Amino acid sequence: GGPIADFEPPPGDYVSGEPWQAVAPLRYFNDRAGSIYAGSNEIQRNILAKAALGL
Repeated sequence: GGPIADFEPPPGDYVSGEPWQAVAPLRYFNDRAGSIYAGSNEIQRNILAKAALGL
């Protein structure tokens, strides 16, 4: 598997199933948020560049 298959949460962090199944949705949404933050930062830099440099 990929990077998520290498992740093993501490015992007791999940009710049933494979250990990674408990944290997979949390990791997915956290990773998704990171890409949104990155896009927001780029937009802010573009706005500042246009205002400061007249681009």
